[in-house]
Amino acid sequence: MSFALLPLSSKVTVLRGLGPARAAALQEAGIDTLRDLLWNLPYRYVDRGSLRSLGSLDMRGFEGAEPGLVTVLGTIQDLRQSTTRVQRMALTEALLADDTGSLRLVWFNQPYLGRSLKVGDRLLVFGSLFMGRHGLEMRGPQFEIMERSGDIGWVRRYLPLYRRLGPLTGRARQKLVQEGLSRAHVAEDWLPLELAQDLPDTLAALRVLHEPPDASEAQALEDGSTPAHRRLATEELFAFSLGVALRRAGRLKRRGLAVPTSPELRERLRALLPFSLTGAQRRSFREIVADLTSGRVMNRLLQGDVGSGKTLVALLSMAMVAETGGQGALLAPTEVLARQHAASFQRYLGADAGAMQLLLGGMRAAEKRAALARIASGEARYVVGTHALFQEAVAFHQLQLVVVDEQHRFGVKQREALKEKGGDPHWLVMSATPIPRSLALAVFGDLDQSVLDELPPGRQPITTRLFKPDLAERAWEMMRRELAEGRQAFVVSPSIDPSDEGKVQLRDIQAMEALLRAIFPDEALEVVHGRLKADDMAARMARFVSGEARILLATTVIEVGVDVPNATVMVVDHAERFGLSQLHQLRGRVGRGAHRSHFLMISGSETERLQTLVETQDGFRIAQRDLELRGPGEFFGVRQAGLPQFQVADLVRDRALLSRCRDAAERAVALGLSEAQRDWLRREQARLKLAEIS
Repeated sequence: MSFALLPLSSKVTVLRGLGPARAAALQEAGIDTLRDLLWNLPYRYVDRGSLRSLGSLDMRGFEGAEPGLVTVLGTIQDLRQSTTRVQRMALTEALLADDTGSLRLVWFNQPYLGRSLKVGDRLLVFGSLFMGRHGLEMRGPQFEIMERSGDIGWVRRYLPLYRRLGPLTGRARQKLVQEGLSRAHVAEDWLPLELAQDLPDTLAALRVLHEPPDASEAQALEDGSTPAHRRLATEELFAFSLGVALRRAGRLKRRGLAVPTSPELRERLRALLPFSLTGAQRRSFREIVADLTSGRVMNRLLQGDVGSGKTLVALLSMAMVAETGGQGALLAPTEVLARQHAASFQRYLGADAGAMQLLLGGMRAAEKRAALARIASGEARYVVGTHALFQEAVAFHQLQLVVVDEQHRFGVKQREALKEKGGDPHWLVMSATPIPRSLALAVFGDLDQSVLDELPPGRQPITTRLFKPDLAERAWEMMRRELAEGRQAFVVSPSIDPSDEGKVQLRDIQAMEALLRAIFPDEALEVVHGRLKADDMAARMARFVSGEARILLATTVIEVGVDVPNATVMVVDHAERFGLSQLHQLRGRVGRGAHRSHFLMISGSETERLQTLVETQDGFRIAQRDLELRGPGEFFGVRQAGLPQFQVADLVRDRALLSRCRDAAERAVALGLSEAQRDWLRREQARLKLAEIS
């Protein structure tokens, strides 16, 4: 029976053997089209070895252990079904024989096999051997009935394995893939020659990955390093890069409000500065000014290491708008950080501090009404807030610039909600987590980028040390010396209470509080964590900032935005529970004053990974290492809302390929896309969060 060829965009339900339950399982796994099915690659490959005769299977030396995987071919001579006595499980047993011997096959809880198999069937069987009560046996083997199958995939030496999806077994998925490969059709190669050169075409690549050749490529298949993998990864990365390039090209066509500038304005901005800017700050601000005065909508990423001065650059950018009649809004992910920004702005603005307005979700009703009125009237030209800025009740007088701090913590819909409040304002997004270039291209590829790659003069180096738990007393002694000198200290705990971490034995924040009060009985201590009410959190933080409290015990709520120059030591308990970039952010809370500071980690595991922090304070190097270890999905500590979900491409392994794809995509957009490229992008649009393709 012959079937018509199908484009990859065809619904997977056109394939045989897909009932409602199986189709629902595929849909739940995100497999809706033939393309989705074929790009979901096997999770591993098993080398079944050469075909063995049954008589060559040696029974000696196994003694109940699993001797390994073997493949055999034989005929069923006996088939029985029964129920086990104790657990009442269905038991299917078959006796497989060839000219040299026989082997017992056993399956548990698969009663349907009594209907699928019959005496006389010739089986190709693959599985593990065990020594059972009746001699050598194979338990739960995979098999193929040779007489009834024209499918040679299961005869191959390298067997692709697929995960079960509800009622759809791995074997059933393999059969669907085989049919899909036999019917799939790609009309035209859509990759530019510079990327497709030396790579197999799409279908050839898919066949290699789903039907591994009888060659020693098992390790390359596992590593994702074959030309076939590179072909599929290139298609994913080029499609994504095209979408980004189109979005960027569309943005550059949008007309934006040109913010006026003048010598008088530049003088007013200079008056805000408490000290000279670094070269990186001056360069970044010049780039922002060029955007604001260009007549196009600014979309720029400002990233820099801990303490590089992003907040001051953000303030100057908002001041450029505010001092010429507009409004600037800074969006922070937490109330702690929003209050910290507001305090910094008031300090810098001096006599003009009355033009600043803080808006938080936890404000009292009367206080919030007054804040909303000031924002709506334009009296508040500098607005700092949290998610409260998204609320429908918030109306701006003339919102011209939005600054987003810790950009990755906000979803696309939230950012769009704020955009609608100001027509089409300029955007400056900031990241305090240095982002490796490959991830920045993927997440922020349509943004222009400014990098603060130097620290202000006078920043003291931070001594970083790692202690095993049995040497923790050394960390407390160093902290004791700093407190004796009149300094303050942070202590960071990974868990609020023991139940947060299940069976893992962690010293939670309550146990740490008891320990600290025992070690430092005469020191004022405050405890902050995410379960506190906003007012209580603010009051406790204020006591530490003022110096009334000498020790602040906290969870990662202090990761960003807390500026206490007198705090010169931080101790992180169970440091292995944190990512490297998160630890680097925490380290940035000290070293902000004139005194030498110390960052002390206590950990009994992952010491090799944590040693990276001891060896370098370069946030970009640390971020690259963190990305390599944890992968892009968890790099930020939360799921990145804008991160594309690639099926084959890997942003760590394929970072050089991503750069090549981006360059090729920009050239393709400049020259005009082919119809094949437009068709492919329309299909990829939703999955990779691409721009609209016209």
